[in-house]
Amino acid sequence: MNKSNKKTDELQASNGRNFSITGIIFSIIVTAGFVWGAVQWYTLWWSGPVQITALEMQSNELTAFVNLQTISQAQKKYKEKDWDRDGKKTFAKYYIHLWTSVSTSSEPIPIKLISKKLGFATEPDRAIDGYYFVDLQDLTLSEHKGLQRLDYEKEWAVLAVPTANGQTGVLNFLADNSGNVFVNDAKYVPKQYPENLLSNGWIKNNTIQQLKDFQKKTIYPQKTIPRK
Repeated sequence: MNKSNKKTDELQASNGRNFSITGIIFSIIVTAGFVWGAVQWYTLWWSGPVQITALEMQSNELTAFVNLQTISQAQKKYKEKDWDRDGKKTFAKYYIHLWTSVSTSSEPIPIKLISKKLGFATEPDRAIDGYYFVDLQDLTLSEHKGLQRLDYEKEWAVLAVPTANGQTGVLNFLADNSGNVFVNDAKYVPKQYPENLLSNGWIKNNTIQQLKDFQKKTIYPQKTIPRK
């Protein structure tokens, strides 16, 4: 074998080894990436449930109570002015209008009596500390007389509901035009405003201390919720 052929063979062998090493390194990097991704996915979804303690549920309930008080105070201020320019001073039909209302010509009107975060907490996915808020637009008449739409010139009602009863909180809260906040420990409450709150299991609760006293009498299940 002449020197030229020998050098060619050595070069080809060297190139082969380089390609082989490069391929191995690339494979290691790709494999490591897949392993890292799998570990992150497992940690996020399958590393076990998050424990929700009674103290955390009680803290969620206190926050929901304070947020309802904020909505109640904002409703009083809202009614002092004809924000939507329809010639009437009314309460906000949708409590999100306490953040931004809408004129009769569909123009947004900044109000900012509540925060944007609170204004948009209208569904479980947007809940604040395990609670979301529901506008009650129908009054349930007593003696099975059906439903009646609320008159926003004189009344309003908003419900605070745990996203998962027994997991993010066990208490329901309701605020209305009376300026009071009511609490109910039923597992489920209808999305209507009862004509007689007290006879439907609601208890007036207007201070943090009253709520804490009520919580002391409440049984909190030790539950878990999936990691999210």
